[in-house]
Amino acid sequence: MVNISFHKLKKVMHIILNRPKGFSDYCLSIFSALIKSRTDLCLPVHITIEPTNICNLRCPICETGAGVLKRTKGMMSLADFKLVIDKISRFSNSIFFYYMGEPFLNPGSYAMIRYAKDKGLYVNSCTNGHFLDADKLISSGLDEISIQIGGISQETHEIYRVGSNLSEILTNVKKLVAQKKHLGKNNPKIILGFIVMKHNEAEVKGFLSLAKEIGVDEARILNPCVRNIEQGVNFLPIDKRYWIYDQESFGKGELIPENAPKNRCNWIYVSSVILFNGDVAPCCRDADADFVMGNLFLEDFSNIWNNKKYRDFRKKIAHSQKDLPICKLCSGFKIPSLYE
Repeated sequence: MVNISFHKLKKVMHIILNRPKGFSDYCLSIFSALIKSRTDLCLPVHITIEPTNICNLRCPICETGAGVLKRTKGMMSLADFKLVIDKISRFSNSIFFYYMGEPFLNPGSYAMIRYAKDKGLYVNSCTNGHFLDADKLISSGLDEISIQIGGISQETHEIYRVGSNLSEILTNVKKLVAQKKHLGKNNPKIILGFIVMKHNEAEVKGFLSLAKEIGVDEARILNPCVRNIEQGVNFLPIDKRYWIYDQESFGKGELIPENAPKNRCNWIYVSSVILFNGDVAPCCRDADADFVMGNLFLEDFSNIWNNKKYRDFRKKIAHSQKDLPICKLCSGFKIPSLYE
């Protein structure tokens, strides 16, 4: 426990001493969250951008994969992406290049990442791994990428990653690792993620061995998310260590996060989501964009961030979060990191 506390203190002191881009805004936004202000004193340092909400897979828990996403499908153009970056790069520290779709299906994805990097932003992304081009990815300057699989055999992998070919993904990962080593590059940080579910939990040790053999920078075990009790019964592991849900409530037929937020959310003060059509959503739980705050293609972010819709939403979070449907299955997330 002492080591963990020392590590956290060391990280905080490093951020304070080095003051990365957005440091002052970050601190003021956290203060705004602490006092539950309807108005944020600064603009968000972390932005999620949706290159597309289209995916080649049919993962049954994902709204896109299951075919239940209510929004129109589409892709953000390179021109619109540049417009977004031009508007947020002054105050933002980092972007997450991913949301409700496979980002590298967008033909402009690598050029988008390069443009964001040239504007001084830290960029990380998440992918199913089917469309990775090692040369283009490394040339784009991407800082970090997470490739997520559903098993270490095709049989287990495709139970959740429906329509996916594990061999193709692992070949792409190996090419990326090899090319990064060949060029002597530090980036991107390559993370291989394993979504632990009932059908693959016996493969966890095998996954760790596989990741070590391939030579990725990090092997990450991912706790699964589900949307309802039926999905929980079908997919949640027998080993409850991988659960983020309250076990007693689950036994009674209720799906409730173990650490559900209670009238508090730091993310709506330090982060925002920009959809492929320019709509601004308050957080990553709003897949269907039920709470659109404005459109960044049409307005400046400063006019959206503290408008009436955003202020009313923060007030709702502070006083009656339980009534917001997008918060019901949220297990809470750590505050986004600041990057140098």
